[in-house]
Amino acid sequence: MPQAPHTVELDEHLKEVVQALHAAVNWAVPHAKDPEIVDKAIRDCKEILDVVLEGNVSEWLK
Repeated sequence: MPQAPHTVELDEHLKEVVQALHAAVNWAVPHAKDPEIVDKAIRDCKEILDVVLEGNVSEWLK
């Protein structure tokens, strides 16, 4: 089975997405009792995941 085009670039982008989600969560956990910080981290994660779920891969590979 031939490899799909741009898999290396797509893998790298998705790796960056996971790292951004991880960073947002790691930033919020020590501040779990501060609702403003936690809410911002949740909003950031939602924004990141919304972009992924849109699935506009051609824009990710620019």
